[in-house]
Amino acid sequence: MLAVYPQAAPSSDTIQLWIGVFDNAAPPQPRIDVQKMAGARVELVQAWSPIRDDMADGAGRPINHRAIARVFGLEAGASYELTVTVGPHSRTLVVSTLPQRLPGLPEGGFSIFLCSCYYQPEDASGTLGNVISKITMRPQLTLMMGDQVYGDLPLDVDWPRGMSMARILGEKYMRNFASRALESGGLARVLQRAPVVCVADDHEYWNNYPFGQVQLPNTWLQGGRDGWEAAARSLYEDYQVGAGLKPGFAMRLDVEPLKMILIDMRSDRDTGFQRLLSAQARAEFEAWGSDLLAARAQGRPAFGLLSSGQALFAAPTAESKRKLVDAEMSNWAEFDELIVPTLERLADAGIPVIYVTGDVHWGRVSQARSPLRDPQAMIHEVICSPSTLIGASTLGRAVEGFKGIFGKGQRWPRHSQPAEVPDRLGASTRFELECKVGKERDLGYRRQGDQVAMLTLWSAGGGIDFRVTYYEVSAQASAANPERTPTYSMRNI
Repeated sequence: MLAVYPQAAPSSDTIQLWIGVFDNAAPPQPRIDVQKMAGARVELVQAWSPIRDDMADGAGRPINHRAIARVFGLEAGASYELTVTVGPHSRTLVVSTLPQRLPGLPEGGFSIFLCSCYYQPEDASGTLGNVISKITMRPQLTLMMGDQVYGDLPLDVDWPRGMSMARILGEKYMRNFASRALESGGLARVLQRAPVVCVADDHEYWNNYPFGQVQLPNTWLQGGRDGWEAAARSLYEDYQVGAGLKPGFAMRLDVEPLKMILIDMRSDRDTGFQRLLSAQARAEFEAWGSDLLAARAQGRPAFGLLSSGQALFAAPTAESKRKLVDAEMSNWAEFDELIVPTLERLADAGIPVIYVTGDVHWGRVSQARSPLRDPQAMIHEVICSPSTLIGASTLGRAVEGFKGIFGKGQRWPRHSQPAEVPDRLGASTRFELECKVGKERDLGYRRQGDQVAMLTLWSAGGGIDFRVTYYEVSAQASAANPERTPTYSMRNI
């Protein structure tokens, strides 16, 4: 069984491929053919290594493996058809390299596909993949913004005695990432549309990781947490993290004048509410801010995109509850010591930033304004969540159906309404937050229900314009009908 998906590559002349082989203790070398590119150079940058899921044959040999390959010498901003062959199995996919510069709207712009919070048991029929197949717009990048796997669910199923945590989590990963080969619902169609960057949120580990949770007995003691964390971290690295990176990574991608940084702010959080970022991620984040400021100091246009696994515009969870329910990024000292001050310095220099995330089980586009740069919004937060909501109990679904029969049902009865943004961002309170909806000039947007989205950016008037196109994920006929936000303008002012 073979699974392949493209990962974001470190340069615009390169395509990177994650290759997974299952139920094979000794997989042969993969062969990669690039259509109409005889001069392309292929290198296996990470040779076959066992996926750390404790699955083995009768002789105790690991049977699931992954490798990472790169194809060099390609044109920037071009599409290529690649065929990956391992033994008798082949997979063909079309992959685009990143453009070096942001195109204009007549050229189609630059599109980023957004997806988060996917619970596979609710998608056994493959609804997400069916919706994806109806979206004709092809992205150049895909951001998976956390909870690609729900390692701690379902709560009402007893884990088999004697089965390791690695095996339990590994089976979930295989269902999600190898769904095309398994011919089941999963993430394969999402992952194959464009080069992917995956960042973690808590359910790659467990709810509100790294803190123990009352509903999860395996997290009550330090030994249980350590074992679970080790298995989850290994599988997150094996399936989601690119070559040369580790959990807690920060990855830079530039499509001038847009400078992007994509950060796993979950894997290396401490339990003392001080540190959100690993040392590598902190250094990359600081360099990202410095590069944007340097570009403006040299008179060049500069715009930022930051993505991670939790909402930026969120008030901290109460101190008495932050270890018991979901703590926000704003609960950690590094949020007010590094992240918000960096965004303030960028705003002071007239550099707008887009923040992109998932996590919260609703969609929203909102703005932050700085008194020094009003009326232009200096931060736009784009949220897209969930692609498939975590499961409800059989009783809960029956109640929903009963209400619907008598006219009291809701379109999305298990989904929360989008939350209001706080008035201010961070302890300094310099940024004023808003999400105004309903009037002609209002720039806010709110959406309920299962969803994915396309963030499209284009060069315009010396700056960047963008909009977000949201797609409903459901079996309803309306699922393929997109809903667009207003067009947002970012200028260096």
